[in-house]
Amino acid sequence: MGNGQIRVKASTLPSMTSGPPRHTSIDDPVADDYWSFEDDHGRPHVSRVTLGRPVPIPLDANGDWYCPVLIGHAVPLTVSMVGVGPVDALLNAARFVREHFHELRKVSPRATPPGSTDST
Repeated sequence: MGNGQIRVKASTLPSMTSGPPRHTSIDDPVADDYWSFEDDHGRPHVSRVTLGRPVPIPLDANGDWYCPVLIGHAVPLTVSMVGVGPVDALLNAARFVREHFHELRKVSPRATPPGSTDST
């Protein structure tokens, strides 16, 4: 997919199943960035970090919401952070990303995306 677009691909859940849909990408990001960091062997990497817009969990009896998060390494990590409302879900997603940020070595936001010729 080009132009930096990210799509949410939700799996089809049976109607009796509650919980957020699984996703492999994000279509409606509220935040999207690239981070540079070093692995345990000192090799540099760049990873895309995307938070999606909070949405209600389909068929959830409590009316809970989820916020999709994608952290793209060699194997992208995708999770749905749940909250009792849209702000709570977004805060939980931001907390998850912040904790991940602190686990990385020599991490820096606003990295140049792989393959980009942009120097900003």
